[in-house]
Amino acid sequence: MIDSVANEIKDSIAKQINTIFDNKYPVYDRNISQNLDKPCFFIKVLDGDESRTLGIKDRYYKKTLHIVITGYTLDGDTDILNDMMDKLYDLEIITLSDGSKILANKLSHKVEDGVLIFFVDYKLSIKKTNNNPTKMNDYDLNGGVKDEGK
Repeated sequence: MIDSVANEIKDSIAKQINTIFDNKYPVYDRNISQNLDKPCFFIKVLDGDESRTLGIKDRYYKKTLHIVITGYTLDGDTDILNDMMDKLYDLEIITLSDGSKILANKLSHKVEDGVLIFFVDYKLSIKKTNNNPTKMNDYDLNGGVKDEGK
C-alpha cells in the first residue's frame, strides 16, 4: 500500500529519468540553492486535486497531480535542452514501486532563459478503505403471520 501518492509518483519519475538518461544527470526533489551539479533535473509537485466518486463500503476518488520537471544545463545549451525535452516525453507511462503503471494525462514543455520547463499531469483512481465503518445498534426483530380469520 502506498502512503503518499505525490511522493510515490515523484520517486517513480526520478527513477525513470535516471533510466532514460543512464544516470547521466542528477535528479533533485528538494530546493538546493547552492552546489547544484549541472546539468541536472529538479522535480516538484505543483498542485493537485481530488474528487470523490461512487462507493459505500470503500471510498473511491479521482486524483490529479500536476508536476513540473526543470532541466538545467551548464550554459543553457539548446541542443542539450532539446535532447532532454525529447526524452522526457518517455514519462508518458511510469512504473510505481508496487509494479503498477500509470499513464500521463498531459505532457508539455517550454524553454525559458536557457532552462527547460517540462509539465506532466497524472490522473489516478484511488481507493481508500473505510477502516471504521459505522455500524447499526443491535436490535431484535420478531415476526409472524397474522391470522385473518380471528
